[in-house]
Amino acid sequence: MLRRLSSKKEKKEDNGHKKLLAKFMDFLNSSIWSIPISSFIEQKSIVFDRQQMETDVYVEIHKEYTNLIDTLIECFCEDVGSSGQKLVEALNTLDRTNLGVKQRVSFRKREENSGLKA
Repeated sequence: MLRRLSSKKEKKEDNGHKKLLAKFMDFLNSSIWSIPISSFIEQKSIVFDRQQMETDVYVEIHKEYTNLIDTLIECFCEDVGSSGQKLVEALNTLDRTNLGVKQRVSFRKREENSGLKA
């Protein structure tokens, strides 16, 4: 009996994680995510065209970028009624082999663009 209750709770949590991940993937593919990031890159990219290495400027731009990403993710969590911790838990349980085609393509593109490998 205890195992069944435990199993049901795990399935419910897993289903909640799947729903949250599906919403997050939709968010990552939406203009709400892409427009602010594209605008930021467009505005800040001119700094990187210079021949000089201005590491202080690069560090400041990186801080601004991380703040933008944090704000976007916080707004997403607030909109869906979740917390950042729950999103992290859901991402940690992610099994990429069970993703749909759209999500796999999205992950692959992001990994290629960022230079990461799964």
